Amino acid sequence: MREIMTKSMARNIFYGGSLFFIILFVGLSIHSHRYIVTTSTTAAPLTKSVALGKHVWEKHACINCHTILGEGAYFAPELGNLMKRWGVQDDPEAAKEQLQSWMESMPTGIEGRRQM
Repeated sequence: MREIMTKSMARNIFYGGSLFFIILFVGLSIHSHRYIVTTSTTAAPLTKSVALGKHVWEKHACINCHTILGEGAYFAPELGNLMKRWGVQDDPEAAKEQLQSWMESMPTGIEGRRQM
């Protein structure tokens, strides 16, 4: 190999490197699209209860204090695993009862405690 890089060598390195990374970018874009369409999302449409829950979440600005699946503020508890923590994930009636009793008990009036 030569000690001095000529213009044609620099041009070939530039074009070769550019072509390599363009092919890599297109390949990864196709792979990401295929993964999103087939694996990471479900084909089932959202249910009406999910849409209503989103409306409640936005109407009452719950994201200002709570997190859900890691997104939101960290002032109040995470809501993504709430029913599991309460032990009522398999019993909708108990979950509703637990949630209603919790809502009725707020605010507790305890000095220095974060609450709604």
